Amino acid sequence: MLLVVISLFSFLPVIFIFVFADQKSAMQSLVGAIVLTFSFTGLFASQSVYFNKQWFRFQDMLVASKVSPASYAVGLSVSGLVVALPGVLVALVLLLLSGPAPAFGILVALATSLLLWIGLVFVGFAIGATTKNARRANSIPQVLSIALGFLPPVYYPLSKLDAYPAAQAFAMLIPTTHAAQLAKYYFGLVDIPGWQVALGWAYLLGFAALMGFLASRRAHWVDP
Repeated sequence: MLLVVISLFSFLPVIFIFVFADQKSAMQSLVGAIVLTFSFTGLFASQSVYFNKQWFRFQDMLVASKVSPASYAVGLSVSGLVVALPGVLVALVLLLLSGPAPAFGILVALATSLLLWIGLVFVGFAIGATTKNARRANSIPQVLSIALGFLPPVYYPLSKLDAYPAAQAFAMLIPTTHAAQLAKYYFGLVDIPGWQVALGWAYLLGFAALMGFLASRRAHWVDP
């Protein structure tokens, strides 16, 4: 069910853009769907963390069996990544059918999505480990998904905000904007200056490092 929900959640805007926009916009929306499929699986890790720790007490069994926190984190994160793969493969196939794409561009675009996914996995772990209420554990990732996925220029190009400098500056503060811009750039769908490419990589690396630090401080393996 999670596989179906995440795939449909990230592909619904693509359907509308395919119907009402031109081919280039539709291709950009497919790249956005790839980025957001990874992002959503990272954020929704918070639900698994919460229920394993607070509801099922599964984490207590792992602590008692001397499973390392790193092994648990990697296993839980990769399981969510596997869920994202079918939707990503469908988007890649549609992109390749829409036009030629360089192999290097595909690999680097996936790398930017994975880097964003790492940062949001840390966010998911921090939320799931610190939340004590089941409703918040379910609702916070959904609200963040809307704020990070549908409002910033992920499905649509950043150039749409040229007439609104304040909105464009605010969009540049959101990590999904940088991941989507880099992915579209390496797919050859947008042309951005070199400084913006460097800024995007630096931002994503810094975001992942900062979220990793916060998660290590907030997500306790054993409650004090």
